[in-house]
Amino acid sequence: MFLLYSLVLSGYFAVMLPVLLYRSLRQGKHTQGVVQRFGRLPESLRSDGRPTIWFHSCSVGETLSIEPLVKELHHRFPDARLVFSTVTATGQAVARERFSSYGRGNIFYFPVDLGWVCNRFLDNIRPTVIVITDTEIWPNLLRKAHAREIPVVMANGRISEKSARLYRFVRPLMRKVFANYAAFLMQSEEDAQRIRSLGAPSDRVSVSGNIKYDKRPIEPKKEEEVCRLLEETLGVAPGAGDLLVAGSTHEGEEEVLFEVLRRVRLLPRLERTRLLLAPRHPERFDGVADLAARVGFAVKRRSAKTGADAEAQVLLLDSIGELATAYRFATVAFVGGTLIPHGGQNILEPAWHAKPIVIGPSMENFRKTAQDFLACGAVRQIRAQMAERESQIAELTEVFSGLLADERERTAMGRAARSVLESNRGASKFTAEKIAGIFEERAKQV
Repeated sequence: MFLLYSLVLSGYFAVMLPVLLYRSLRQGKHTQGVVQRFGRLPESLRSDGRPTIWFHSCSVGETLSIEPLVKELHHRFPDARLVFSTVTATGQAVARERFSSYGRGNIFYFPVDLGWVCNRFLDNIRPTVIVITDTEIWPNLLRKAHAREIPVVMANGRISEKSARLYRFVRPLMRKVFANYAAFLMQSEEDAQRIRSLGAPSDRVSVSGNIKYDKRPIEPKKEEEVCRLLEETLGVAPGAGDLLVAGSTHEGEEEVLFEVLRRVRLLPRLERTRLLLAPRHPERFDGVADLAARVGFAVKRRSAKTGADAEAQVLLLDSIGELATAYRFATVAFVGGTLIPHGGQNILEPAWHAKPIVIGPSMENFRKTAQDFLACGAVRQIRAQMAERESQIAELTEVFSGLLADERERTAMGRAARSVLESNRGASKFTAEKIAGIFEERAKQV
């Protein structure tokens, strides 16, 4: 089965590699990422003899979430070498900002999952333990690491019901893949049950909770700096009118939000309402700005060098790493990836600022978190699906306008959201303890 997987993956990359290189060279960026992923690593990653913890997180959200875990393990093992990989360029940027202080040249792109490439990475880095955040399953890396007796930990693991149904079709393969993990630290009991049902050894599965609850979205000093910049460039200071902050939006959601904004602004006392929009993927910034202009809104972009525009009804946050702070200015927060069948995005950042949160029907990737928030009245969820566009617009207009008009309800929802966040903290310490035990045991053997 591993051979078949490798052949299929090799065929894919044989076709796609020239395309990736062409795009990289034409755009003048990310070429380093492509060559790194195929094993051309900088000298700084070569083992220096110290025990090494390799942390992997796919993109921005996962990279931010591991910061408390990294601090816990660094405090416990101050002499250990810490290295960090991501898949996306935005993840790289955040990793460099947050983790470069742990060592020179310690940030890199995750390898493509081909056996010879994984061997090259393992030869160079020589990790004592590998910590993979959330549920990225790379069969060849796992197999090669296991052959070298390098323990791999799934940290903050989650398996949605949809993913579990798909994995069941290849359960024999998954059982062999899961045998290569040293530990599965899952976010909830439901996640733990699903991964056991797919073949994970029961004695290696634990419920850790969700480490994202432990992450302060941004450090206080940095937050104040970002606040000042947002006030200067976007005019989001208190007293500037009601502000809807829509974070991590995906294609198909902005059209709905723009129509909702138009309808909300027609209502008495809500005429000054503005929408601050943060698309999930940077490559969509220009397209979303064009769309807002086409439907009749004046747009102010965060990247523009000129100051705030009082006439702009749509504020575009076309920057990386500032959304968590932008939620601070929200009258009402909306979290994207929920109006379309995507599975949702993280709702903890607006909760940190005690904001009322609105989501769409799709929260499969964060089901337990959504349930906790809904049970406490911290979130409003509309029910209409993507195919029911007019119903989505009508529901969102009603929910937004109702909350904008009711300060008492907004305050109660915000307090409930912050309460849920506080009551679920502690997963990073539990996770660090588990990883520390595995790290110490392996370090004795090397």
